[in-house]
Amino acid sequence: MIVVANGDPVELADGAALTDLFERLGVGAKWVVAEVNGEAVPRKDMPAVRLCDGDRVELVRAVAGG
Repeated sequence: MIVVANGDPVELADGAALTDLFERLGVGAKWVVAEVNGEAVPRKDMPAVRLCDGDRVELVRAVAGG
């Protein structure tokens, strides 16, 4: 299946979890805020969220520093 992550198509296995997308992109779930199809996903729910073909995912990485 193909999902759109931050505007870019990403191919994943059917039934992939949101955390599978993080792994595919090399992003640590601990440092990401995610939204799937316009709905914010609580961090504790991320492993249970299954993606579907055509889903739109927005990811924002937390950055710290000064």
